[in-house]
Amino acid sequence: MAEAQMMLNWSEVDEVRTYGDWIVTTRSDQAVRHLMDRHYSRVTIGATQFTRPGENIVLRTADCSAVFIAWRTKYKRKDGYDCIENTAFRNESTYQSSDLIKMAVYAIVDIWGKLPTDGLLTYVSPNAVKSENPGYCYEKAGFIRQKKRSTRGLIPFLTSEKAMDLVLEEMGAVHILNACQRNIVAALESGEYMEAYEFQSLAEQQMFKLNGLKQSMKEMKLKAWSSYEKPFTKLDLDLVTDPYNHWMLDTKYFERKGLVLNA
Repeated sequence: MAEAQMMLNWSEVDEVRTYGDWIVTTRSDQAVRHLMDRHYSRVTIGATQFTRPGENIVLRTADCSAVFIAWRTKYKRKDGYDCIENTAFRNESTYQSSDLIKMAVYAIVDIWGKLPTDGLLTYVSPNAVKSENPGYCYEKAGFIRQKKRSTRGLIPFLTSEKAMDLVLEEMGAVHILNACQRNIVAALESGEYMEAYEFQSLAEQQMFKLNGLKQSMKEMKLKAWSSYEKPFTKLDLDLVTDPYNHWMLDTKYFERKGLVLNA
């Protein structure tokens, strides 16, 4: 997972460890407790403790509108899995759930190291979520729905470290692709046309990489895929930078991609 880590570096600011939009917090964080009181898995609403006994990683967003909890035990599990379990995930934020889950898994591997034999597990209650496709956000994050349900009718979803390597590489490529598009726009607006072409070339490389990753994910039967908009093409740049071709410009097309053209 070394390459993915280079693309998705986390930082420590004032000793607060962050992973993307996640902040690592503690099992005594009462803001998280209030959010967990609204989660369907909550046993005792208002109880100070909201995690299971054992080792836990608790992640929250800055405004505590989302929480993700991972748990592991040294004892043998009743379901027979050798895994880390995501015991709770609640998202009341504007962030896309699948993106939050992807980054949460990255955080778990970074903090606890290599995933166990069966990877990372979560259970979804089909009767307690509003989605018509329970657990779909996990599938979009690289988890695979398991056929056998728990004794309580919960649906298990598993992901492996190999699957997450692909998912995180894809996230990194999309991040670079979006950055290329922003830099192309900035370069065009400042008249740095050669620089715009350099970023466009880098964007094409990322598109090629994404096509390869998509094929690898398909072979592993992974549904994980981030939505993104294709950046400017070389032809787009040729039209913008050549004043003799300006009559061919579709200004609405360029405005949708962030570039406002002067009349």
